[in-house]
Amino acid sequence: MIVLGVALGGALGALCRYYASLMLLPALQGTALAGYPLATVLVNVSGSFLLSLLLFQELFTIPPALRAAVGTGFIGSFTTFSTFEFESDLLIRRDGWGIASTYIFANLLLGYMAILLGRWLVLRFN
Repeated sequence: MIVLGVALGGALGALCRYYASLMLLPALQGTALAGYPLATVLVNVSGSFLLSLLLFQELFTIPPALRAAVGTGFIGSFTTFSTFEFESDLLIRRDGWGIASTYIFANLLLGYMAILLGRWLVLRFN
């Protein structure tokens, strides 16, 4: 049952990741952020936040199968660390370290801040 949950969660997470990019690309065309992998930043930050809500809960019980389906399956396929690494290299080669540094910093710092926010919310409202 857990394996099926992880597989279903993974399929849904991958689809959400795909559509996040598709929906954001047209909105960035013609702006200063055109060509900047903003969808990856947003997916990584929101995935960090969602994972923190799932894992930092201590006062209520989530069945192990559901935790695996959502955490490992959905969030695991939704977030895009390998894409983040590839796009970092692309930005370094194409635009240099300046713009690449903002991208790396945004993913790491905002993702960590999302973890802290999720933990704070869980502890605050439980």
